[in-house]
Amino acid sequence: MSRTLLITGATGKQGGSVIDNLISQDADFEILAVTRNAQSNGAQRLLKKSSKIKLVEGNLDHPEDIFRQAKKVTTQHIWGVFSVQTPVPGFFKENSEERQGKALVDAALNNNVKFFVYTSVDRGGDASIDNPTPVPHFINKHNIEHHLINRSKGTDMQWVIVRPVAFLNNFTPDFFGSVFTTSWKIALRGKPLQLISVTDIGFFGAQAFLHPDEYKNRALSLAGDELSYDEMARIFKRVTGKDVPLTYGFLARLLMWAFKELGVMFRWIHDSGYKADIPALRRLHPGLKSFESWLETESGFLSK
Repeated sequence: MSRTLLITGATGKQGGSVIDNLISQDADFEILAVTRNAQSNGAQRLLKKSSKIKLVEGNLDHPEDIFRQAKKVTTQHIWGVFSVQTPVPGFFKENSEERQGKALVDAALNNNVKFFVYTSVDRGGDASIDNPTPVPHFINKHNIEHHLINRSKGTDMQWVIVRPVAFLNNFTPDFFGSVFTTSWKIALRGKPLQLISVTDIGFFGAQAFLHPDEYKNRALSLAGDELSYDEMARIFKRVTGKDVPLTYGFLARLLMWAFKELGVMFRWIHDSGYKADIPALRRLHPGLKSFESWLETESGFLSK
């Protein structure tokens, strides 16, 4: 009998990528895709991808309601949960990310979930577990990790933590992508930045569900490449024939001043930085995307 998964962030980058990876492998799972609005275009597109997908309308502020709604669309026990919360630096004073993350752990335990995959953030490779960093939303994720580990002790629920670094998908052919590259150039001042494709985050999230005995009770930092700005710019020029799109430096500085958490994050990356073990990850996943392969196959920069 197939197992049932509850996937949060189903119409977003990470949750959506986990679903895509499971579907592409014809994995034997019933997928309950959590969305705020089941009638949205994104939710309806998701539903059409596979008959294995069912939509669950819900809000992460109320995880017990999500489980109640989920049980209306399935007769099976919910075996696994994929948990992702999206921070919005500078916009909310209340700590909604941490509250939502911890509450979903508690709801999963209350509903006898057996396998919980949480997507967090790398904070220095293996040292991440003891390193909250000064970055507020990194601290939130650090606290959620410890809540998951501590609350799971003595229960039947196994856990996996994946810790992505900076998203390659932030590098977009629009104004926001230009702000990202300009911030990288200004703030890191030649220091390297580790990067990961959302597709590869989805790969490892799916692998955890497909091979629970191999992944259980492990934390895995995820990166596919490590480049300085100048190294990245040379690759970009070679692949696209164009210079990296930038915006005015004062705009990037203004954003890092207005949303202080962004400035704190870039300073931490400069001073300490991500430390995922890329060679070890590539042994697990030979198709792990470098910046160049991502640029050629997934970015919007080569589309006509």
